[in-house]
Amino acid sequence: MPAHQLNRLRPDAAPAVSPADPLIKFRQYQSESFRMALRRLFLLWARQRGKSYRLAAESLDWMMETPGVLVSFISASIVLGTEILLKEAQIWSAMLNLMRKAALAASLKLTTNADGLDFDALCDLFEHSKLETKLWHSNSVCSRSRVIAPNPDTAVGWTGHIIGDEVGRWPNAKDVMEAIEPFMSSNPQFKLRYATTPPPDDKHYTFEIFSPPEGAEFDEPNPRGTWYTSPSGIRVHRVDVWDGEAAGVALYHPDTGKVITADEHRLLALDKAAWDRNYALRFLQGGTAAVSLNDLARAMQFGRGVCLGVDVTDEVTL
Repeated sequence: MPAHQLNRLRPDAAPAVSPADPLIKFRQYQSESFRMALRRLFLLWARQRGKSYRLAAESLDWMMETPGVLVSFISASIVLGTEILLKEAQIWSAMLNLMRKAALAASLKLTTNADGLDFDALCDLFEHSKLETKLWHSNSVCSRSRVIAPNPDTAVGWTGHIIGDEVGRWPNAKDVMEAIEPFMSSNPQFKLRYATTPPPDDKHYTFEIFSPPEGAEFDEPNPRGTWYTSPSGIRVHRVDVWDGEAAGVALYHPDTGKVITADEHRLLALDKAAWDRNYALRFLQGGTAAVSLNDLARAMQFGRGVCLGVDVTDEVTL
């Protein structure tokens, strides 16, 4: 079996994982999106549904498939503050161990510039956009992945596959996405992945380009998630907390630690709006804009072919 198919060995296996298991098995919704042969894909997944592992697995898959390729993992955690950065670094530390085992199973060698360093040193590499992973195909040829900050000024060096994590929290998302577009146009082999939950601010660029079509309903839980096409034309794979529940992802009581349902979990949430964004994946109007993007889009739809548009940006001489 080709090395690049390694992560596809057991995508539909049961989600239970033992400490001795070298590879985490994909849940149904992880398998659903991983199998899709799309150049551009947006993952709209609820919090703690395994998004980081899913993206890391695909990064490794690309590195295995094409010797010499570069994968740039653009992380909002680098610019969001210490607590989020530490959590992301912890995830990456665990992912690097799993990636190393997967590479070994494919008779390949994986190294990082964090090898031999303690966790604080790894966090420092992560914070300064210097964390890099190399998958060696021979003594002289390697594929690379790196974790970098969402900075359009440094985008000239991002050629290759691109993974954008937590794009809903990128402070300059529109500029970064504009910088990314030429790479997708330059090589048909390059792939692009975006992932986030709905942004807290309805003025954020991702609110406009990744919101579901008007009238879309997601009432029936689906362990494989659901699909729709965003206003930007990018296919979206949506996995809310009820989809995760159907796939076997449990939620736990904040005090007792007992398994509870998603509905019970919401009842206990102190901030219902935050819960609705992070778990129910609702694009909520935050009240920060004078007129929301949804209202503007709806007004334009109702007025198309009926109303008269007037350009008032030019100076008028009376």
